[in-house]
Amino acid sequence: MYIHEISIEVKSIINVNEIIDEFGLLMSFYRGNGQTQGNIESQYIENNKIYCLPYTLEKKSLDIIYNNIYINNQIEKIQNLCNSSLKFKIAGKSYKNYSTPCSCKKRDFYILYTDYLTIESPLRCGNCYKSIPLYHIPIYEDYGYIPILSWETNYKSCDNLQMNCEVGERWSINQMQKTDSQLSKQGLGICKKIEKITSIPTYYYLYNYNKISSDCPSCNKKWSLEKKSNNFYDYKCDHCKIVSTITTKT
Repeated sequence: MYIHEISIEVKSIINVNEIIDEFGLLMSFYRGNGQTQGNIESQYIENNKIYCLPYTLEKKSLDIIYNNIYINNQIEKIQNLCNSSLKFKIAGKSYKNYSTPCSCKKRDFYILYTDYLTIESPLRCGNCYKSIPLYHIPIYEDYGYIPILSWETNYKSCDNLQMNCEVGERWSINQMQKTDSQLSKQGLGICKKIEKITSIPTYYYLYNYNKISSDCPSCNKKWSLEKKSNNFYDYKCDHCKIVSTITTKT
């Protein structure tokens, strides 16, 4: 991940706390447009300057060409309130060997996937398995990608419950591994819409906890692969558009 530094100097008599709130709203708009990752940016004040350090997948993720109307309007509002301009720069990388997201010229299919640890985009390339910035696909809804990010938040919540074990573990596992659960229905619906707006087949990752079977849990057709694909998934059903891995008790 790249870490950006967004800053602005307050040159007006406006209350700095009010600007902080407006800054937080700007970051939520960036997040909703897929330009920042993880919703975990640091924000602080120093010498009448406000700083924010969001994560992005690309150096150019915050370029104006990707902004939507909400972002542009909020930037204009903040700059008017502060009587100064926002400054953008790359602060560094989250780790030394970070490589860019998917750069495939042709993508045979997408995979909708996330987990409780990752802050990368929930959309993966089926060829290289690297993440794809959401702003690289057509607008999903209302100038952004909120429904996709809503599913991502729901999935992470379930994954956290099953990892913590003591509260809601069985319920959360069922949400992640049953094709007819509310979570899976939400994700499968998103996959269908992504496929519609991109014309690229989009598969849903189905959690597979201690349920090893050569038959797809949805259509009962054979879905086990002879060789693990991308060193990640062991199952793929082209009929139901789902993929999965072997996950067993330890």
